[in-house]
Amino acid sequence: MLTGEMSRPRDEWIGDLAARGLAVWPGVTKKVRLVVAADPDSQSGKARKARDYDIAIVDEAGLISLLAR
Repeated sequence: MLTGEMSRPRDEWIGDLAARGLAVWPGVTKKVRLVVAADPDSQSGKARKARDYDIAIVDEAGLISLLAR
């Protein structure tokens, strides 16, 4: 799940993630494993919902780090 103003176009991120076999959900649900937010400390509805569900929230740099593993 991607939220906020990213440094790259969202379509590029979605394409890169799909190429790695990862699905990008349009909203936060209990099935979401990770939220990538422009501001992980955001108080947006999506970020609050992710925290309520104990879903990890990372920024773009965190996503890049995870993908490099």
